[in-house]
Amino acid sequence: MSSLRRLVLHPSLIRPRLLAGGDRLLVIILWTMVLLLLFGARTHWLTVGYALLLGGGGQWALIRAAKADPHWFTVYWRHLQYQDAYPAHRHLSARPGRVPPAVPTLKEARPDVV
Repeated sequence: MSSLRRLVLHPSLIRPRLLAGGDRLLVIILWTMVLLLLFGARTHWLTVGYALLLGGGGQWALIRAAKADPHWFTVYWRHLQYQDAYPAHRHLSARPGRVPPAVPTLKEARPDVV
């Protein structure tokens, strides 16, 4: 008689890392920019209005994007590291790959034996 085994996963292992509903890194960058705009520029009503508009609109957009796919930025960032195209063959000056022997020798099985 076989019984089904039930695995319990803690929610922190599978839940995405979000901050205020948006991707953690992008939210930190957004609010750092808003604070730099508020305290780094001259205090003017137009600067304060633009900073609040940037903070509110940017946070809203990050929350909407995280609701659609919480890992979108991680996937996009990894995509930027790939090449546009990979060649179908190796370069002519590349060294040939190592071909392992069909039958392992004693030296390969036990490196301490001379």
